Amino acid sequence: MAHDKHQHVTSAHATTNEQEDTAPKTKSQQELLQDLDSKLNYDGRISSKASSTQNKDIPHRCALLTIIGRPNMGKSTLLNAILADTLAITTNRPQTTRHAILGVMTSDYSQVCLTDTPGIIEKTAYKLQDGMMDAVSGAVKTGDVFLVVTDAMESYNIMKDRDNKYVEDVQQKDEVEDPYLGIGEDLVMKLRKYDKPVIVCVNKVDLVAEDKSSVYENTPLRAIETIQKWRALLPDAIAILPICAAAGPEDAGVVAVRSILSANDPSVDVPAAFRGLGRPVPGMFRDNNKPMLSNEDAREILPIGPPLYDPDFFTDRTDRFCASELIRETLFEKLGKELPYCCEVRIESFDESKRNFDDDINHDGDETKRR
Repeated sequence: MAHDKHQHVTSAHATTNEQEDTAPKTKSQQELLQDLDSKLNYDGRISSKASSTQNKDIPHRCALLTIIGRPNMGKSTLLNAILADTLAITTNRPQTTRHAILGVMTSDYSQVCLTDTPGIIEKTAYKLQDGMMDAVSGAVKTGDVFLVVTDAMESYNIMKDRDNKYVEDVQQKDEVEDPYLGIGEDLVMKLRKYDKPVIVCVNKVDLVAEDKSSVYENTPLRAIETIQKWRALLPDAIAILPICAAAGPEDAGVVAVRSILSANDPSVDVPAAFRGLGRPVPGMFRDNNKPMLSNEDAREILPIGPPLYDPDFFTDRTDRFCASELIRETLFEKLGKELPYCCEVRIESFDESKRNFDDDINHDGDETKRR
């Protein structure tokens, strides 16, 4: 009987080994993308880039990045600076942005789909503002990475009455600092709960600097205080960086942000970009014992995945929409008081017949340029 039992155990062990040998091996995400490319190779399909010979050892990364913050913090200006192009309209008035606007930054190694959103309003006053906040909520739900934009000039002060309730009337009220720094308790809880990468940009540091020529060599005290406040609010934020978006694509802060988003490219040197910001200040990085962001750390911010759009794709907004926004930008700049906020632009006719598509021959070579 004991002999039979031994045979049964030996047989079962052999069967288990056979099952392990025949069990299919789990494929990596890179291998799955390569299989997908080979099996679904049809006209019009966007390649996952997984099968590219030059990138075979570097998995392609793609992310939906949502830009959020209070009104007039410079979110649209930062979007334009990161893209090195003018996509979103910008004015010195708050609530210029009314729609979620997509801008796509694509390279051989990654694709970042940046969505600019309207400024966060905690208490909406009319239907238009309700729609603007719906656009913010939708972009937050779909985001893989969040870029929170604030500025070094913001006081974050609010008014409370004796019952500790937020009020509009400032008469005979106590002024205290908003514990959620203007973006609202609900959004702060979501950013903490989602456990997704967050980068905070402290904009307009040049406006609080004593020496405008060395903003990043000597980080202004006001900017340092703002960085520390946001570190306390969002302790797991990847980085909290001083920037000056109005200075354009070559601003050291903007270059640092772009380097994080482009870190999957082997030619990008993230630490070198951060050295352009001067000496790290307390709170800039989540690990005080590691006062720098490595290429490896930055690379992991974007999830692995195929591109969502064609390499030449820039925005999902039409020419008509862009034209209407340019007109609205002029209205915001020229009109006073409440008038800009009461205006909406609708394009009734759009004549493209006068566009000049004549070829212009470059006599220095055979290259043909189209103007």
